[in-house]
Amino acid sequence: MTRRNWIFLGAAAGAGAVYTGAALWRAKEIEDQSARVFERLQMIAAPERWRDAPPPSGFEPMPTPADFRAAAGRYIAAANGLLAWNPDGTIAEQWRCGWELPPAPLSAIVEVGDVLWIATEGEGVLALEGGKLRHIRPAVKSYATVRALLPVASGAILWGTDTGVLRYDGKGLNIAHPAIGRIAVTALAGKEEDLYIGTRNSGLWRLHAGQLDQFREAEGLPDPHVQAVAVSGDQAVAGTPIGAALFRGGAFDRKLADGFFVRSALLESETLYAGTLEDGLVTTPLGARGRAVVSGKQEIRQVVSPTRLLTRRALVSTENGREETLVEAPAGLLTDGNVSALAMDQAGRLWVGYFDRGLDIVGTDGKVTHLESDRLFCVNRIVHSGDRTAVATANGLIYFDVAGRQRQVLTRDDGLIATHVTDVLLAEAVVLAATPAGLTMFDRSGARSLNAFHGLGNNHVYSLGLRGQEIFCGTLGGITRIQQGVVRVSHTTANSGLKANWVTAMAVAGGDVYVGTYGGGVQRLDANNAWQSFKDLPSDMVVNPGAMVATAAGVYAGTLTHGLLCYDLVRLRWRRITDGLPSANVTALAWAGGSLYAGTDNGLVKIAEGVLQV
Repeated sequence: MTRRNWIFLGAAAGAGAVYTGAALWRAKEIEDQSARVFERLQMIAAPERWRDAPPPSGFEPMPTPADFRAAAGRYIAAANGLLAWNPDGTIAEQWRCGWELPPAPLSAIVEVGDVLWIATEGEGVLALEGGKLRHIRPAVKSYATVRALLPVASGAILWGTDTGVLRYDGKGLNIAHPAIGRIAVTALAGKEEDLYIGTRNSGLWRLHAGQLDQFREAEGLPDPHVQAVAVSGDQAVAGTPIGAALFRGGAFDRKLADGFFVRSALLESETLYAGTLEDGLVTTPLGARGRAVVSGKQEIRQVVSPTRLLTRRALVSTENGREETLVEAPAGLLTDGNVSALAMDQAGRLWVGYFDRGLDIVGTDGKVTHLESDRLFCVNRIVHSGDRTAVATANGLIYFDVAGRQRQVLTRDDGLIATHVTDVLLAEAVVLAATPAGLTMFDRSGARSLNAFHGLGNNHVYSLGLRGQEIFCGTLGGITRIQQGVVRVSHTTANSGLKANWVTAMAVAGGDVYVGTYGGGVQRLDANNAWQSFKDLPSDMVVNPGAMVATAAGVYAGTLTHGLLCYDLVRLRWRRITDGLPSANVTALAWAGGSLYAGTDNGLVKIAEGVLQV
């Protein structure tokens, strides 16, 4: 199994632990809760508007490879945009996330007549009709992340969201059924009167004749994390990370594609066509003696038809036993779109770190050098100082020279209190490394570590800051100030004006320390060490780890769902920006030469600082 698969499965397992309790409802509890939920949220506000505004000026996207997600007719949805293709395989039109489209990755598309319905991860659903885009965005944020779409005979469209199934009929948006108002939906199939619902971690659900059935491992499902659902007649298949299950007439029949990571499924002519994560297409007859036939060694995102497959980078045809590329994903300058760290070195080269793809070094000539290894793949922070670069990763602290060559790797064997490094600070005579086990300081005398035993607010250190000679450690349990290697004081919600203990990022402007938190927004610790909050900034925002930077003109913070926060140091006010960003999840920031570089989970954009301070 590849490194990427282990990361995915680890994340899925973690998510499963969070959601298991909510999934195991008793029938009576469901009935009572559902009545209350249905009464409160029977109609969900969903204002519609046409998107016809020109792309914002001052924003320059840095191209990333198209990550194909879904195909319908002549359209392909990628994470970073939508494209229409010609019969000869060329691209006819493109719509980019953050520009022509809202700032959110695309997840699914379905074509109904002359209308293309487009699901997004955070901005509801779009309808493309006659070359114009209509945007339907629920007022309730949790309903705006849509993973699946299903048109039904009544003319309505069912939405599978992170908080249940919604029904849109062109007039309003309603909860499809109160009993399934809390589940995280991943797939929809069937009919409105006999609906199969795949979920993130509570198995497969069937809604029929007002009755709701749940299928988990005890009922034959290989795994509670359902990736795909397909229906044909009275037969249904649910695909999971460790195989698929066949249901006939609403009852479990048998397991199929055992051991394969099934992420897409199609039922046709008594055969299951399963698209897998890394084993290509797995074809299995539904008969009791049918055996799986494996073809290819690639990731299949969608089985469009038995002879048409969508991969991460291409739409391919397998007619007549010969594979032919119909549409190839547009190439990008960068290696990946899931940016986790950014920094500009003294030579003017932009260093771009990724969640699981190492890093790119973008030269002033536009050429990109990609570096990736088993040690260098999960990048948390990149810091430059003089002729050296330090890269904090999940597998150690890696040093590079001025030419971009790897020179040294520090792990626990070299004095780090933990090999997983979350942040790094290069001071004049000391190197500081933040880890989930505490803080390690390297100087001429060697390595020394501090943890909660020595007074840190918490062992898990997420961020570091430096004001003069004073070191600030942002931890899971508040912010700790260190002077001359000794812990002086820790600020927490219990003993100070700090609004949230989980400190994820920091930026220093003058004598002030701007502190980003998980769930408490941004606050300021002034030169007198007094806490200040901002009335024009919602206090419940989540600031992403390390995603803060200060310039002479402003302070900037990247958030999990609210885009880019910009603080004007002259006008003393905040503004929030989402248009022009490929995603509202801003994960990394860097400033150089009068421009701000904003990395997201869906691409990277260069922004002229002047447009941020208007």
